[in-house]
Amino acid sequence: MAKESDRELAGRHLWQITATRDLLVVLGVALLLCLVYSLREVFMPLLVALVLAHVFNPVVTRLEKKWRWPRPATGGLLVIIFLLGFAGFLSWLGPLLLSQLVDLLARLPEYFRTLAAAYNIDPGSVLNQIEQSLSQIQFDLRQILSHVFKTSGQAFGFFTTVFSAAVYFMLSFALVLIYFFFFSWHFNTALQKFARYLPESRKHRIVEILSQMDQAIGQFFRGRLVIAFIMGVLLSAGWFLAGVPYWFFLGMVTGLLNVVPYLSIVTWPIAVLLKYVETLTAGGENPGVLSVLVWPSTVYIGVQLLESWVLTPWIQSGQTNLSAATIIIVVFIGGSLAGVWGMLFAIPVAACIKVLLNDLILPRLRRWAGEH
Repeated sequence: MAKESDRELAGRHLWQITATRDLLVVLGVALLLCLVYSLREVFMPLLVALVLAHVFNPVVTRLEKKWRWPRPATGGLLVIIFLLGFAGFLSWLGPLLLSQLVDLLARLPEYFRTLAAAYNIDPGSVLNQIEQSLSQIQFDLRQILSHVFKTSGQAFGFFTTVFSAAVYFMLSFALVLIYFFFFSWHFNTALQKFARYLPESRKHRIVEILSQMDQAIGQFFRGRLVIAFIMGVLLSAGWFLAGVPYWFFLGMVTGLLNVVPYLSIVTWPIAVLLKYVETLTAGGENPGVLSVLVWPSTVYIGVQLLESWVLTPWIQSGQTNLSAATIIIVVFIGGSLAGVWGMLFAIPVAACIKVLLNDLILPRLRRWAGEH
């Protein structure tokens, strides 16, 4: 029997050995991830469009089954709605957002002087450097163009940088919409074709694992986008009533940061500090704790409690099953690897890795530990 098994093993090809095949699969996935990471600027619009198609696929599928709407028509309608909504937001609230941002940048030196005078601190040359830096970020197109044309040696480099950034943004925006249209059109068909190439002996198990990943990714992105919008509106309204300066800008930024859990906490002390400095600048007296600390903090904590106890259980029926410490760690890892995009995709990727660990790797390790 031993000789027959040796001959059978010797007659196999290298890729027919289970351990070797698993190793080749792992290496192939690792190489693919390295390629995607090295070309992340090229693949990022594709990935964003794929995530959006995944998020809106239940809507497209429901309209297709219930009202017999063609998937291309639904995808095109979603693109039009997105464009109209984006244009409406820019035309209605964009000027308010921009004016608050410009005013905040213009008044930062005044705020620094107020804090220095209140606490008898000599800012030295730091304030002058801040003023010089902020003066270079004024939104005066004529000054920028005149400086560029006077320094003709740097004009080409300046225009190349600005033009490249603008073209990249516009191209990425257009590609996301185009990719989203085709992905939403062929999403279910692609899933059915993919299922045909799964081995019959393991198809049920693979589909079950992929379903868990799909549920984790879908719930995360669908829920966080809706929750971020609601929290941005609530925080803007609450900080407006609390008298926090630049309430709309801070509220929208906080809502956007809330797409990544626990990241929005960075704007809470900023809101309190701006309220404090604005009160000092306007009145010249030491403001009370109630108006400066209690009311802005009450708004933030109240909205966070509403998100934790109402919005998340209602909008997100499930969670990624990651602990708070794990979420913080993976967010930092994602940010160090791929910046803002890495922070956004770190949590769903970690949730998928946890599904693989719980369903494939950990049971085998426990079985191996029991046998040895």
